[in-house]
Amino acid sequence: MTLTEKYQKERQKLELNRSLDWSSFGVQYIVAGERINPLTVGTWFDLMIVKSPIITQDEITVESIVDYIWRNSPRRTTNTLLKEWRLFWLQRRVEKDLRKEETALSLIRVLKEHVKSAFDEVPESKAMLKDAHSNRMLDVAGEVAMVDEIANRYAMPPRDVLAMPLRQAFSLQRAIRVVSIPDYHLLEPASLRAIKSEYLKEINNHVERN
Repeated sequence: MTLTEKYQKERQKLELNRSLDWSSFGVQYIVAGERINPLTVGTWFDLMIVKSPIITQDEITVESIVDYIWRNSPRRTTNTLLKEWRLFWLQRRVEKDLRKEETALSLIRVLKEHVKSAFDEVPESKAMLKDAHSNRMLDVAGEVAMVDEIANRYAMPPRDVLAMPLRQAFSLQRAIRVVSIPDYHLLEPASLRAIKSEYLKEINNHVERN
C-alpha cells in the first residue's frame, strides 16, 4: 500500500467514524470476550489520575488491561461480590488471551484502536501546539475548560458532559470553536498529519539520494 493509499484509507475511516458517532450504529469493541463502551470524558479523567499505561503508553500489564476494560464495561457494578466475581473471570480471560501471540496481538490492537478512536476528534490548532510546548502552568486545566465549554454552550450540567463519549465531546468542542472563534483554523487529525509527514520524509530521502 502506497502512502497516498494509506492516507485515503485513514481519511475514509475517520469520515465514516464521524458519521457513526451520531448514528444508531456506532462501533463495537470486544476485548477478552467483554464488550466495552466508548471511552467517556469522566473515565478519561479517572484513567489519567491512576496513570493507566493504556493512556500514558507505558508498559502494559495484565492489571492495567483488566482495569481499563472494567472501567469501560457496561457490566461494571458496585456490588462487591458481583464485582469480585466478574473481575476474577475477566482477568482469567485476559491472561488466557495473552498466552498466545495471535490473541495477544489482537487484544492489544483493539485496546489501542479504542483509545485512538477516542482522540481522533481532539481539536488542535497551531496555537494549541505552541501552548503545549510552553512550560507555563495553565490557569485552567484543558480538560476542565472542555467541560465548561460544552456545558455552557449547550446548557448542560458538567456531570452530563463527563458521561459523554470522549469522541463526541471533542467533536462538539471542534464545532464550537469553528463557529465562535474568528479565524480559528483546525489542524487535520494527528493520524493524517503523521502520514503526510511520512510522505514528506520519503520525498526528502529520495531527493538526497539523487
